[in-house]
Amino acid sequence: MRFRTSPSPGASKTKDRTTEDLQHEYDLITRERAGGHNSLSAINAQNDIARELERRDR
Repeated sequence: MRFRTSPSPGASKTKDRTTEDLQHEYDLITRERAGGHNSLSAINAQNDIARELERRDR
């Protein structure tokens, strides 16, 4: 399995958003995935958000 270490092109949009907005979107995707909606794009978006939130905590 290959792990992506750089953000996707869509992740550049996350840098303009507040941490609170990103956390809210992350939680929404988590709820969707818990309901059985596990599209690859949602998983990738959630990973991008998580990486950006981790970067901000440093």
